[in-house]
Amino acid sequence: MVDGLSWYLEAAGYEVLTAHDGEEAIKTFSLRKPDMVVLDIMMPKLDGVSVCESIRKDSGAYIIMLSARDADVDKIRALDKGADDYVTKPFSSAELVSRIKAMFRRSARAPQGAASLRWNDLEVFIDERVVRVKGQVVNLTILEFDLLTALMRRMRTVLSRNQLTDLVWSDPGYYGGLRLVDNQIYRLREKLLSAGLDYCPIVTVRGVGYAFRPEG
Repeated sequence: MVDGLSWYLEAAGYEVLTAHDGEEAIKTFSLRKPDMVVLDIMMPKLDGVSVCESIRKDSGAYIIMLSARDADVDKIRALDKGADDYVTKPFSSAELVSRIKAMFRRSARAPQGAASLRWNDLEVFIDERVVRVKGQVVNLTILEFDLLTALMRRMRTVLSRNQLTDLVWSDPGYYGGLRLVDNQIYRLREKLLSAGLDYCPIVTVRGVGYAFRPEG
């Protein structure tokens, strides 16, 4: 599978690095710092979820998980450790390439609107893609950053999960599952609160979606 996907991705124009077990994957990532990682959950020596968790400690690179398992508990475990997407086997190489292209398209978009956004102790610098709380940098993933800016730019507006998917994943045909949005929001809130915010203004509007409500 590694050889087949590698060939297909190279044919699509990507530079590809491969690893055949979890420990090798961590070493390869540490040395080369790729923009995107595709991980199989079932790998020798160290499973894909553990590799994902290790990468997430200091990197916001995109991570797509592959697995023959389709149980919700496996998806939730992978997403909770920082995965950005989840593809269940069997899948076509074309499907995987389509998802990779969609993620790279959205990361290449030119920033729009204000160069920075502020609310109390929270500062977001759009061009630099830097978030600070009380002057200290908060380590967000690419998708967490884009969710935060999407909500702050539309302050007080309730956005459905589907709207956030279109805004952040920037792909009307995205089908990674609305659970991804919930998981990204949960991790974003946790990071902002851990960084020192007394209150996280990203609120859940039951049955609808999420909003940035500065007044509480």
